[in-house]
Amino acid sequence: MKNSVPLYIIFHLLAFISLSANDKELLSQEKQNLLLQEQNRYESEYEKLRYNWIAPLNLGASYGYDKVYTGDYGTTSNISVSISQDIFRSGGITYQIEYADAKKRVDEIALAKEIAAINEELFSALLNYKKTLYQKKQSELILKNKEIEIFIKRQLYDVGKADITELNNALMAQSDELKNLVTHKYMLAQLREEVSKLSDVDPAVFLLPKFTLIEKETYLQNNLNLNFLRLQTKSYESLYSVTKSSYMPSVTLSANVGYQEYDSKKYENKYDGNYYGARVMLNVPFTYNATATTQEAKASYLKQAAQVADMYRNTKASYTQSIELIESYRSYNEITLKNLSLYDELIEAIEAGVNTGEKTGYDLQTIKNTKAIEELNIKLSEINIQIELAKLHFALKRNDDGQ
Repeated sequence: MKNSVPLYIIFHLLAFISLSANDKELLSQEKQNLLLQEQNRYESEYEKLRYNWIAPLNLGASYGYDKVYTGDYGTTSNISVSISQDIFRSGGITYQIEYADAKKRVDEIALAKEIAAINEELFSALLNYKKTLYQKKQSELILKNKEIEIFIKRQLYDVGKADITELNNALMAQSDELKNLVTHKYMLAQLREEVSKLSDVDPAVFLLPKFTLIEKETYLQNNLNLNFLRLQTKSYESLYSVTKSSYMPSVTLSANVGYQEYDSKKYENKYDGNYYGARVMLNVPFTYNATATTQEAKASYLKQAAQVADMYRNTKASYTQSIELIESYRSYNEITLKNLSLYDELIEAIEAGVNTGEKTGYDLQTIKNTKAIEELNIKLSEINIQIELAKLHFALKRNDDGQ
């Protein structure tokens, strides 16, 4: 039993290290399989796109019956191999390969975005689970103070030193807080289910990592959404070049080789032999919609390039908003820490009053509960900071070394 806690800590630390290097580690087996199939899909598509300019090698065989005007008739057997391959497309072959490579990079980062989004959802649920636990503890402490308040109000009411309104208000406040406690318990159950949809980790015992602040330049350079749009712009540029080259001259090499046999049924005549042929063709397409189609592809590329600039602006603003929110939580904590030092002084004074009989134990317990509530407020702010830092963390492209 002594080694169980350290081993558990080591297990989760290793799990988080794996998460940085391979963001699928903490996800359920079903999610991992789904993501694996998506990877298999785009890798197969990549092979298709990169080599679809290579013409197929056609194998043919035929057997037929023929009758000609001379009166001869017979059967013909034929077997052949042929190919018709573009050897020049005004740069189209190179553009096609470039487009396939760019499309694969887009698909890779799209998958990375999907993994990051799932992990952000998972860690958001885990952090909110811990946050709700703190809120539940706060609610329980508030209820303890409400019980003391109701007891005192009832005693005062019984001796005529408080009216029924004060007692009623205390009872209503207790009822409202009991409802809050029920809500926190429900939220814990809901968050547990949210985690179970994504992972097999237990939110009650999972050791959360501590996310750290990411520098602005690093955030903008490695941001997944920005990199996705940048790579997608390159793929649109390559696709525009492919579209443009499809309306330009191309050269095709055609070749065939085969064997043919003819067997006359009227005459004692039979011949067979090999044959082959080759030719080069120049194709110059004249298409009515060529200009419109090309301009459409160009407009899509330029629009995508404009979206990168727009996304960069939004990403900078979002980063600044997160930093400002984090700073506000830190300011809350500074204020609360100052209040805690005042509570310490107050508790010391009340303890002295209790010892001399000037104060009651209820006063002391109430102020201690209030201090504990404030201490939990600090933990809640720290969780809120971690939620914001997690958003920044999972918005970044992870390198192989986890940085």
